[in-house]
Amino acid sequence: MLAHVNRKNQVFEIMSHFHQWIFLKSLLLVITLAPVVLLADAKPRIVTVGGAATEIVFALGGGDDVVAVDLSSTYPAKVRDLPQVGYIRNITPEGILSMRPDLIVATETLGPPAAKKMLKQMGAPMVWIPEPKSLAALENGLRTIGKKLGKSAKAEEIILEVRAKLAESADTAKQWSNKPTAVFFLAPPSSSGGGRAGGKDTRGAELIELAGGESVVDFSNFQVMSIESLIKTDPDVIFVGVSDGHGATPESVEAMRQLPGLAGIKAVKNNAIYAVPLDDLSFGPRLGDAVQRWNAHLAEVAK
Repeated sequence: MLAHVNRKNQVFEIMSHFHQWIFLKSLLLVITLAPVVLLADAKPRIVTVGGAATEIVFALGGGDDVVAVDLSSTYPAKVRDLPQVGYIRNITPEGILSMRPDLIVATETLGPPAAKKMLKQMGAPMVWIPEPKSLAALENGLRTIGKKLGKSAKAEEIILEVRAKLAESADTAKQWSNKPTAVFFLAPPSSSGGGRAGGKDTRGAELIELAGGESVVDFSNFQVMSIESLIKTDPDVIFVGVSDGHGATPESVEAMRQLPGLAGIKAVKNNAIYAVPLDDLSFGPRLGDAVQRWNAHLAEVAK
């Protein structure tokens, strides 16, 4: 009897996914074929999903054509006035398609997996770029979107600018006798416990390395780092991502400085706890600026 019920549930689940797919295909067809009166110089409608994707489109000069973004897109400031289609890791295809886009530009971070799979299977007009977590991924994204928008020359120009700024930071770091050690916190430790730190495969750790430092977190992804672990690690520098919407606040960073248990670590004794813009982690066209900012902070403690 139980096996029969399970088989029925599986059938219902399959039918549910099938009906959803049919609905979305129909919606895409309606959007594509619906009669719309357009002027000869009508602008394309672009929806961007992912902070890096949005920044790249704007940096390439396509910002005036963007009609909607996701919640993780916060730069440039004008995107905050645009309609939002959800959070990048919890996107619904219906929300994107309801904006009637001529083009969807998204990073591979888009989720959940079912939504990503559905968008790819539907043949929606999309440009996918790699998850933004390295210089190589940024250059790939710039070239891919640049080609699609007819802005390849501009893309190469931005790549050269980013490389030049990274080279300047690398030259500065070569003058240091020691690599400063560092930890990046998405949420800092507090009186109630440890903070959420960026592991060795995160953008926070990658930024530390690009800026000439050494990330000393030994776990992967973002995980809670206890106060005891932070004391044992004893980094030269602590970076904390600050943002109006999420991440830390200047007040929480200051509260961290005052924690009695951290008074003996080098970052506190040397006044080397730095609040940095959380969107430094976007790994968009402003990557060079972010690296130079972190490099300047590291330079203050480097020997």
